Amino acid sequence: MRVSLIVPVYNVSNYLPRLMETVLSQTHHDLEIILVNDGSTDGSGMICDEYETKDSRIKVIHKSNSGVSDARNAGIEYASGEYLVFADGDDYLACDYVEYLLNLCLENNSDMSCCAWTIDNNGEHSKCSYRKSEPGIYNGNKDAMRAMLTTRLLSSSVWGKMFKRKVFDNVRFPEGSNYYEDDATMYRLVANADSVAIGGESKYFYTLRDDSLIHRTFNENNLKMIEIFEKRCAFIENKYPELSVYARSDILMAVNHCIIKMCDEKLFTHPCIKELKVYYKRYEKDFLKGISYFPSKLFSIVAFISIPLAMRLYCLSGKHTRIN
Repeated sequence: MRVSLIVPVYNVSNYLPRLMETVLSQTHHDLEIILVNDGSTDGSGMICDEYETKDSRIKVIHKSNSGVSDARNAGIEYASGEYLVFADGDDYLACDYVEYLLNLCLENNSDMSCCAWTIDNNGEHSKCSYRKSEPGIYNGNKDAMRAMLTTRLLSSSVWGKMFKRKVFDNVRFPEGSNYYEDDATMYRLVANADSVAIGGESKYFYTLRDDSLIHRTFNENNLKMIEIFEKRCAFIENKYPELSVYARSDILMAVNHCIIKMCDEKLFTHPCIKELKVYYKRYEKDFLKGISYFPSKLFSIVAFISIPLAMRLYCLSGKHTRIN
């Protein structure tokens, strides 16, 4: 069964060889490996070319820099596999990553599968934790969507997952996007899947880099997360109205994410704080009904009264409150 593995590559020369060694050691051999060099300036493109000469399964696409979304879309257009799977250039894989995900799809007649993942933080490993449910089979995209919104079993990242090609019919990553492109895409993929198989074994290793998005300073691009979750909410309200409360709750989760990021930099008077106040008035009740942890709900209650107060109390606590 042909599987296409798509890897967007941009300035990851220090990490790419590690990933490629785990790619080439995959136990599933009917593999098409597509490396999309998105205008790298650090020699990553040359590394891609070197690996292409080593293995006939590797195809390198060189393009001008336009973002991870466009790189993935280029890989999808080229791919010939019946199944698609993704990895990022700075991460790495268990040797049976592809085989595990493919078996989940085939054994359960599912259009999508996903595995657990492990976070690599400068050599310290921590496995993701599930909550409120167990891995299993979700038949029907409504049940799969519910799993995504209410259990966090199904994360919004495309890595750590496999997709039957038909799931990408009429779905692509947002053009030119480098922020929250997975959040903008995953819910539409779930809606295209007839069933999703979720496995509990960790097969993907996510590298938490000091210069990763989660560590970058706050800027207005972070607010795009709110816009994306509003669009997702409109989609879910239309197609799965019984799940609307969870979709609305996630909008406020995105707002919390932005506020917490401003807290970390002590931006107590940032101009956008006043604009964000409206979200607490609009979605507070939904957020309290949602699945977020108690510290996040407590933070939102204080922010509903006063966002600057919530920010200062957060900073005084010396703790990093969970925001989901």
